[in-house]
Amino acid sequence: MTAIRDVILCRARPLVILLFPLYIAQLIASPITLLTFAFGYTIADIAGASSSFPADATHVPTFYVPRHQYSPYFHISLLMALGTIFGGIHCVGWQFPFPSLTQQKLWFFSSIAVTIYPIVAPFVVIILSPLRIHLEDGTIRPIDREKLIAAGIYIIGYARLVLLGLAVILLRHQPPAAFTAVNWTKFYPHIL
Repeated sequence: MTAIRDVILCRARPLVILLFPLYIAQLIASPITLLTFAFGYTIADIAGASSSFPADATHVPTFYVPRHQYSPYFHISLLMALGTIFGGIHCVGWQFPFPSLTQQKLWFFSSIAVTIYPIVAPFVVIILSPLRIHLEDGTIRPIDREKLIAAGIYIIGYARLVLLGLAVILLRHQPPAAFTAVNWTKFYPHIL
């Protein structure tokens, strides 16, 4: 991230400018990398690398979750990556046919909010938490971090509700090909 900031501020060395596309590619591929590492850690836990319960145990508790060996920061990064991928799937629908331009814009802005929020929210909280609010009576008080997080949760909650509502509403306007009966017997092999 510092290399990207240096390139934007024109303070970078020539080598960093040449490597800038690689930094961007690494940033884009980070969700895939995080998911790959999480999958590897999960397989290692299943194979016995976890020390959550004895190896000779005959059963596991009902709501059992193993203690993973990766750091909590990796867990937070993984949740951010999964949230971004979840939102990115909704961005695929931008070019779908919508009955009205308003519904298309609602889908566009809601899918952008759902995609960007998991990445932007931690940085917004970190950046805005040291700021102070100047009240009308002349007093100064810090920004309440819990209210800031609650506002973000409300925004993302409304964006997801809009996406859900639009998905249900758009079921009314299906293309004619959606009502075509499929002859499924043509799609499986006939051996006899």
